[in-house]
Amino acid sequence: MNRPPSSARAGRPLALVASAVLVAILAACSPAVTPGPSGPPSPSAPAPSSSAAPGPTTVTSPEAAAALVLAADPRFAGLGPQDPNRIGECCFYAAEPTAGGYEVTIEIGWGDCPAGCINRHHWFYTVATDGSVRLDREDGPPVPAGVPAPGDGTGGVVGIRGVATAGPTCPVVRPNDPACADRPVAGVTVHVLDATGLEVATLQTDAAGSFTVALPPGQYRVQADAVAGLMGTAAPVDVTVTASLALVQLAFDTGIR
Repeated sequence: MNRPPSSARAGRPLALVASAVLVAILAACSPAVTPGPSGPPSPSAPAPSSSAAPGPTTVTSPEAAAALVLAADPRFAGLGPQDPNRIGECCFYAAEPTAGGYEVTIEIGWGDCPAGCINRHHWFYTVATDGSVRLDREDGPPVPAGVPAPGDGTGGVVGIRGVATAGPTCPVVRPNDPACADRPVAGVTVHVLDATGLEVATLQTDAAGSFTVALPPGQYRVQADAVAGLMGTAAPVDVTVTASLALVQLAFDTGIR
């Protein structure tokens, strides 16, 4: 058997040493690799559950628009609609439909109001049919603390003020069309039940579809009888009476489509 020259045999250890050094250098310069888990991958974390957003509010009457504005400022609590026959009325709201929804004006007066109020402050709001409320402007001197006093807007009455309306009033309702606004329903028999289901008041709506009843603070349900010419009955409304007049809207269906 032929053997390689001694010079070749002597060079092999040097080659092996050089190869080992090169491998060590490359290993030292390479990034460390962490071995993956030997088991199956863990399941992904469940996505957070989301609840459905509440449905939009639909404003169908000036009274409903006024209720949203009255709830926007604690100074407006218990204010009633303007009474043109009341002398020395200091504090009230006025609401009317517009092309884009409703306009609600709040007036608070003070200073010898039995004679007509020396000072008056006004707020002018726009309420869209989707329930959004915007303060457009206000005027008058700053309102002093404690004005209006409890009962200034309601004559001290605690209870429920409501209105019965019917809609739609047009076969094809165009958005924000005041000509197609819901109409008041007069002569509706309204029942008021307390938290135990006991009927504590029975009354009828006036020509403007409105009604007012004095009640002690507490939980109540307001429901109406069926009305000839209208479909079904208005849905009952649960309301909490505190220290003023709580506002309620009873909505009837005209059946117009």
